[in-house]
Amino acid sequence: MSEWKQLWVKPRPIDDPEGNYNGFNPSVTALKAGYRHPKGDVALTCDVVWERDTAVQLRDGTTIYTDIYRPATKEPVPVVISWSPYGKSNIDLPWVYNEGDLSHLQKEEGVDPALWCAKGYAVAHPDARGFYMSEGNIYHWGTNEGKDIYDYVEWLAQQSWCSGRIGMAGNSYLTIAQWFAADQQPPHLTAIAPWEGQTDAYREVILQGGIIDNAFPRQAISVMHSNNFVDDMATMAEEYPVMNSYWENKRAVLRHVTIPAYIVASYTNPIHTPGTFRAYRELGSSEKWLRIHNSTEWVDFYRPENQADLLKFFDHYLKGEDNGWEKTPAVRYSVLDPGGKDETGIEDTVFPPTGTEYRALFADAADMTLKTDAADNAVVSWDGKDPEGCLLFRYTFTEDLDVIGYSSLRLFLEGKDCEDMDLFAEIGKEAPGGGFLDWECTPPNRYMGPFPAYECRLRLSMRALDPGKSVENIPVQSFAKPEPVRAGEIAEADLAIRPMGVRFHAGETLLLRIGNEFASFLKQGRQIGKANTGGTHILHTGEGHPSCLVLPVRRVG
Repeated sequence: MSEWKQLWVKPRPIDDPEGNYNGFNPSVTALKAGYRHPKGDVALTCDVVWERDTAVQLRDGTTIYTDIYRPATKEPVPVVISWSPYGKSNIDLPWVYNEGDLSHLQKEEGVDPALWCAKGYAVAHPDARGFYMSEGNIYHWGTNEGKDIYDYVEWLAQQSWCSGRIGMAGNSYLTIAQWFAADQQPPHLTAIAPWEGQTDAYREVILQGGIIDNAFPRQAISVMHSNNFVDDMATMAEEYPVMNSYWENKRAVLRHVTIPAYIVASYTNPIHTPGTFRAYRELGSSEKWLRIHNSTEWVDFYRPENQADLLKFFDHYLKGEDNGWEKTPAVRYSVLDPGGKDETGIEDTVFPPTGTEYRALFADAADMTLKTDAADNAVVSWDGKDPEGCLLFRYTFTEDLDVIGYSSLRLFLEGKDCEDMDLFAEIGKEAPGGGFLDWECTPPNRYMGPFPAYECRLRLSMRALDPGKSVENIPVQSFAKPEPVRAGEIAEADLAIRPMGVRFHAGETLLLRIGNEFASFLKQGRQIGKANTGGTHILHTGEGHPSCLVLPVRRVG
């Protein structure tokens, strides 16, 4: 008998105005060079064949429908897939794009057929299972969707116009789909270009630290359109808050990804950043490249210079061109400098960069500072019920250092008159007037807004680690079952802080905030720390209980 029961919810109908659905019309249309979509900014520079609503049958008999844009040539061409739930055409989300760059033939977050067909590629726009007219119920990420993409890839490979070399590209959902597709190893999937996206729905999205936060999954479902039903992941989190096979199905097995991968990451997306860096670490491929930018993924993806870089990658692997791609630095990273000037395009062979070392800063409850040596034993407490209850620790740098890579936090905690606690910790530069110094995305982006700190969260009863998934300075919880803290017990908790790359100059102060809620959530009027019901939360510091922040640091210059 299954340990869980699948729950479904009805998404919006396909004729909902926000779905931008332009009807079901199986057909083939010739789009001539010079054609411009009424909402597009650029015209086609070559003749394009538009195959619309072509049926594809999956292994279980389900039929999905796809659009194909391909250059009007008799020569077989490689294909780039944009797999997502966002419709095959008529996307109208201007905040995603750079003005003047795109044709409006692209899927949201996917490559633009106007550019890619002119460069000798077909662009595939499927409606995944359950979306719009595609049959079946919607799989919300996971292995099941990976199997569907396997079938779709192999169908594409059999088409007369296809060269048999197939890639995937795009960001967010389009990246998530790539992890699970490549995990399944379809024979004709030749290379992928994941541009930021999570790899583990439980740990990176909906139950980070074992604390339910289903706002994003509910928002994701709210923009889906179907005749059928969608996997109700938000309610599944409420019904099944500990790890089970349902959640394991939504964690990509990245060691199975053995094809070339061009991975793009940032430090600033609270959902996508941890999984993208996890993918880089765990990917089974020996041919992988990592680029870390200092913008937001949507803006970064569509910048012409980055599309040119992506074309070079696919030209090498999908067309077999000897264009020098293999000489591209294995890692190109950025360092953010709130209050200063970011540094971008720094080349290395590994991440964290060469020369990075781990430095422990020990919390001292006696004077609320962080120190390089553990102090005498001391305790400090905060109200277990007050949403604004928190502790603030500070460390002032005496030299210029980049904090870059994987930071972690080890805390020794005791609860008095409380059964559990939800912990929210953040680190960042302290602003001159107190609080965290905001870093504004470059260029400014209406969607993400200012970014102040790097965070982690944990329900204390879910602190048990998974030794098979944890690596140096990256603790990973198992979430197999709650382990309540007994009265008088001092519990050790390890938290992985989101990957970061921040430059601290001599005289600047790092602020560590530990509390009952993120400061940014409080500003938004949000509160997800449901285990903070009362009593007193106590932090122990000193040699006997060395609560500490471990930072990956690298000297500047």
